[in-house]
Amino acid sequence: MPRLGGSPCHSRGHPSSTGREQAPSKSSGSPSLGLLWVALALALALALSDSRAGAHPLPIQGPDVLGRLVPQLRAAFGWWNLSCPACKGLFTAIDFGLKRESGVAWVGSVATKMCMRLKIAPPAVCQSTIQLFEDDMVEVWTRSVLSPSEACGLILGSTCGKWDIFSSWNISLPDVPKPTPQPPKPPAPGAPVSRVLFLTDLHWDHDYLEGTDPNCEDPLCCRRDSGPPPASRPGAGYWGEYSKCDLPLRTLESMLSGLGPAGPFDMVYWTGDIPAHNIWHQSRQDQLRALTTVTALVKKFLGPVPVYPAVGNHESTPVNGFPPPFIEGNHSSRWLYEAMAQAWEPWLPAEALHTLRIGGFYALSPRPGLRLISLNMNFCSRENFWLLINSTDPAGQLQWLVGELQAAEDRGDKVHIIGHIPPGHCLRSWSWNYYQIVARYENTLAAQFFGHTHVDEFEIFYDEETLSRPVSVAFLAPSATTYIGLNPVRAPFL
Repeated sequence: MPRLGGSPCHSRGHPSSTGREQAPSKSSGSPSLGLLWVALALALALALSDSRAGAHPLPIQGPDVLGRLVPQLRAAFGWWNLSCPACKGLFTAIDFGLKRESGVAWVGSVATKMCMRLKIAPPAVCQSTIQLFEDDMVEVWTRSVLSPSEACGLILGSTCGKWDIFSSWNISLPDVPKPTPQPPKPPAPGAPVSRVLFLTDLHWDHDYLEGTDPNCEDPLCCRRDSGPPPASRPGAGYWGEYSKCDLPLRTLESMLSGLGPAGPFDMVYWTGDIPAHNIWHQSRQDQLRALTTVTALVKKFLGPVPVYPAVGNHESTPVNGFPPPFIEGNHSSRWLYEAMAQAWEPWLPAEALHTLRIGGFYALSPRPGLRLISLNMNFCSRENFWLLINSTDPAGQLQWLVGELQAAEDRGDKVHIIGHIPPGHCLRSWSWNYYQIVARYENTLAAQFFGHTHVDEFEIFYDEETLSRPVSVAFLAPSATTYIGLNPVRAPFL
C-alpha cells in the first residue's frame, strides 16, 4: 500500500520513492546468485511493504533499483570476461535450471534464509510468503531480467541484447482535434441529482478474533493465531481495533445495514480490496471466499441498487500478482476474473462482462448521458511483478480507454472513471500516458474515483502548457478497515 498522509495533489502524478539497495554477492561462486538475491529482495519488499506497522511506505521502484545496480552487476561479471554467445548460453542454462522443481525450491530456500537474516518479517511469515511467491517469481524473472537477451544486454551492453524493462512507451491519440476547453458549470437549479455511494478497501478478515493481541509480531494482528495480549494491554475489540488489524464481517454488516437513512442511492462505486492483509497465507480459495461472501453482503443490504466494482490489488494471490492476458495456463488471472464475472453478473451487462473476463476492466452506461469506465489499475502498479515481462500498456487497456473516451466525446456524454490504485501511484510511463489522456478529454471526463491509500485525499491534474489550470480531479475515498490505526469510515456518498 502507498504512504498514508502527505499532500494528495500531484501535477504529474509521479511521487518519488526511496529504497535500500541489495548488492550482489560474490561469495557463493555462482554468478546467478547475486541476481536472484536482487530479484527476491525486490519481491519480498513489494510483498511485505504493505504489511508492516506504521505508515505505508511507497515500494521500491524496480527500474531505479536495477539502474543503480548496473555498475555492480557488470563488475561482478567482469572477471568472467564473457563473450556475448557465452553470456547467452550461461543465462539459458540458468533459466532452464531454475524452472525445474529443484531450482524453484533452491530459490525459495535462499530467499527464506535472507528474509530471516534481514529480519524482514517473523520466520513463519518469511517461510509462508516465499512459498506463496516463489513459483510466480521464478517464472517472471526467467522471462524478463534473467532472460538471455535482457540480462546480457544489461551486463555486456546493447551489442549483446536489449534491456528494455520498464522502458518508455506511448499510446496513440486520435487525429480528432481537441475541443476548446470548457470550464465546469454548476448544475442548473432543479437539475436531476444522482446519489452515489462510494465503497472501498473493506478488507474482511475471516480469522478476526475478539480478545487477541492487536500488537502481535506478525504484519496483521487481531487474529486466531495472534495469541493473547500482555496482561497490561487490552485485547482486540468486538467491532475492530485501532491497530494493524482488519475487520470482522459483523462490522461490515453493521456499516452496510446502517446506510438506510443516508439513501436512497442511485448506484454504488466499489473500488476494491476485499480480502484481509494476511498476504503471506492466502490461497485462491480464500480469495474467492472473500469475493463471494462480501459481494453477497453488499447485495443483501443494497438490494436492487446497481453496484459497479473495480479490481483491487489484494483480490489476487500472491498479492499484486496480475499477469497481462498473454500469460496463460495456471499462472493467468482467469480464475479470478471468471469468478468476478459470475459474482457481479446481476450488476453488469454482457459487454462489460466480456472485457472483465479478459482483463478485469469494463465500460457501461448507468444512465443516458453518462459512461462509467472501471479500470484495472493493477496494470499500472509498481508492485505488480508480472509487468517486468512487458509493461507496455498491459492488456491494451489505455488504448481501449482512448476509444471509449473518444466515443463518449462524439456522443456528447460525460464519463466517470473508477479504479483502485490512484494514477499518482503508478509506473512512470503508464502514469504519463494516463495524464495525456486526461488532458485530451478534459471536457468529457467529469470525475475520477479511487481508493487504495486508506485515507481521504484527492489528486489534481493540471494543463500541460502552464501547469496551473486544473483539468480534472480524482477523489480518493478513505477505507472501511482500520488498517493501520485508522478510524473505520462509514461509507461516504456523493
